[in-house]
Amino acid sequence: MNDPWDFFASPMDVVNDVRFTQEEKQKILESWALDAQLLSQAEAENMPGKERPRLQDVKLALLELQK
Repeated sequence: MNDPWDFFASPMDVVNDVRFTQEEKQKILESWALDAQLLSQAEAENMPGKERPRLQDVKLALLELQK
């Protein structure tokens, strides 16, 4: 899944989605985390992009998935 934000309103929606295995959810959220990191870096360099969930939201979802 290239663009999780096209399919999910929030990272926690990935965690709660019953259609995916734990491994698939992990990969989706890791992809989302990388995108959030890159967006954060771009914004720090004055290159704003689309509004996306913050990295913290994705990290919290990853932690929830590990429970």
